[in-house]
Amino acid sequence: MPSTDRISRKRKRTTDHIAAVASALFERHGYQAVTMEQIATEADVARGTLYNHFPVKDAVLAHGIHAQLARDLEPLMQEVLSRGSFVSRLATLLEASARWWEEHRQYAVPYLRYRFQEVRDGRPGDPPSSGMIAVYTRLIAEAQGVKEVRADAPPDRLAHYLHFLYLGAVMAWLGDDEAALSDELAKVLEFFMEGAAAR
Repeated sequence: MPSTDRISRKRKRTTDHIAAVASALFERHGYQAVTMEQIATEADVARGTLYNHFPVKDAVLAHGIHAQLARDLEPLMQEVLSRGSFVSRLATLLEASARWWEEHRQYAVPYLRYRFQEVRDGRPGDPPSSGMIAVYTRLIAEAQGVKEVRADAPPDRLAHYLHFLYLGAVMAWLGDDEAALSDELAKVLEFFMEGAAAR
């Protein structure tokens, strides 16, 4: 009988393969045009296997976005941590995020819809979180240690507040074709620091 670890590794390989194939299809044909049946055919998996890994197309998209973020985050964090202050570190992170979303705007609505659906349905771990709250928490904790950020609230609580501001900015950008996400996120940083800066 196969071990649990081996089964988990095989499932992860299949999940990652499906998401990679789907991402290539989305880039080639546009997100809206691609069907779950096309993904199954291109990934060479049965439809039942596809739906066993991803109940809806938005879930495939979310998994692919999180996989790309995981690949991009390590070099980005080296750049972020090279900055001297919390504000400049967070600004670097938000600018990189704005550039990515502005290049991939077609994915923003289905991604956010799926993530909010997860929260509503009480299944925030499927697919795994993007990990950004953990990044915010780390940066905030370090900033609290050098008294750049107020220390009367736990860093993870402040990270959640920051993330909600971030999501609000993305939604405002999606609702305004004239807006630049980089400008919206600059406002997030300014607004967050109004409340979070050490007094």
